[in-house]
This record gives sequence, structure tokens and C-alpha cells, in this order.
Amino acid sequence: MGLPLSKILAIPGIIGFAIFLYITCFRDELYAMHMVPFILYLVGIYFLQPAIDWWWYQKYPPDVEAPLRKIFEQRLLYYQRLSEKNKQKFRTRVALYIEANDFRPQVMEDIPEDVKGIVAANIVQLTFGQKDYLLNMFERIVIYPGTFPTIQYPKSFHSSEIFAEDGVLLFAMDHLMPGTLHSDQYFNIGLYEYAKVFRLSNPQRTYPELSEELWADFEKISRFPRKKVEGFVGLENLDVWAVSVVFFFSFPEKFKTQLPDLYQTHSNLFNQHPAKTENPVIASYEEKRK
Repeated sequence: MGLPLSKILAIPGIIGFAIFLYITCFRDELYAMHMVPFILYLVGIYFLQPAIDWWWYQKYPPDVEAPLRKIFEQRLLYYQRLSEKNKQKFRTRVALYIEANDFRPQVMEDIPEDVKGIVAANIVQLTFGQKDYLLNMFERIVIYPGTFPTIQYPKSFHSSEIFAEDGVLLFAMDHLMPGTLHSDQYFNIGLYEYAKVFRLSNPQRTYPELSEELWADFEKISRFPRKKVEGFVGLENLDVWAVSVVFFFSFPEKFKTQLPDLYQTHSNLFNQHPAKTENPVIASYEEKRK
């Protein structure tokens, strides 16, 4: 994305401050008072920066960088099946999600941009049928290079987790990437954790109570036995509902055949038919408000 509007607006303030700082230091101290308006201007820009940039990006929707777009086009099945109009909408939402959230690396210096894009792609896919797609209760995403222990699970090296009290998601990069880009071979921990975030962010909605007996159906749909999923996540006592959401999006045709009632329940909840090409969204936001 280009330079944010807040940084562009800050440029004249910085220039004005620098000019009067120079004059004050090398010519006349009386000019110091002229720095005050520029200081107040820059402070205002600093505190209003999120609102300014968000307004700007809503008015002029951004797009993802070319390397990430190439990954979507070549390796992300959900994206590949969208119409051109919806592909643009998907990319814009990914770019806005990256801009709106705080990504923090752990045990490494930086988070690769493609990893940020894959994180965002998971939530955008999950909420593509929703007007509110950011799920602002969770605004910090922590990325580890590999599996990790945490305060909640100190003895278990695992690949993903949410910490609801602080609004934090944690992912192991080496599990997140293949789970998203090869969801027919690996369990998608991105969709799994964001499904739990979706439920926490929308407590007013109705969610089905799912039985552990559904694992037999899940294995027929995905060919992933329960132990394989537990091994990939690194934790036992998995959230059955969140697992069902992963398979709903990863294997929509098989899910619809094996569990037609649950498929319809998820479709109604997420306002999507993921088995449908071009446009998985069932009803536009305007239609849903009527």
C-alpha cells in the first residue's frame, strides 16, 4: 500500500517545526513560540492517525502487493473461485485487516508480508459474507516460527491459540502456511482459531452444540482422523464446533453431502455457500437488513 494519509499530512508539520527549530537555534530564540502550533498539529495527527488512515482507506480502497496477490491466484482455492469483482473485494479486505491490526513476531525479528497476508486471508474468508469482517475484539496477532508453549499450555508445544483476555491470537508460521495453502493435506489452524474468535465476537447468535461423535463424519469428509488434527494443533480437547467450521470451508462439497443439516446451519450463520463458485455470499448486506 502507499504512504498512509496521516504520514502525508504530517509532512508540512515536520517541515514547519524543523524550519523554526533551525531559526531558533541559530538566529533568534524568540522564534521558539512559532514551533508550538506545529507541535500541536503533529500531536493531533498522532492521536487521530488510526481514524484518518481508516477513513482514507475506506474512501480509496487499497490492494495487496503483487507477490501476495500471486500467492492468492496460484495457491488459495477459495480466492481462485471468486469472480473478479469479489477477488478485488477479498484483496481489499486483506489489506485493510493487515493495516488495522498489530502483528508481533516472537523468536524472530520480522514477520514476512506473505505470512501477514495469509493470516488476514483466513479471517476474510470466514467473514466474507459479513459487513463487520474485522472482529475487533482481537487486534494483536503473534507469530512464532514454529510450535510454542504458553502460560495457558506450558507443557504443550502447540501451533495455535487465542488468549481472549488480551484479545490475542497466536500462530506457528510453519503450521499456518501449509494449513491455509494446502487445506486438503493439512488442518487449517487459521480458520480454526478465527472461528472461535467469531463466536466470541458474536455472542448474540445461536451456535449448535456438537457432539464428539461427529469426528467419524469429519474423518469421512477430510480423511483426517482426530489424532492427526490433535497432533497438528498440538492440543487435545479441541473445539468441535470450530473444527466443523474448518471442514465446512476446506471441504464444502463433501461436507454438504455428509452433514447437510450442519452445512445449512453454517451457511446461514456465515451467510455463505462455500461450495458455490463466483460468489459464495448468499445475501448482500442490504438484503439481510430488510
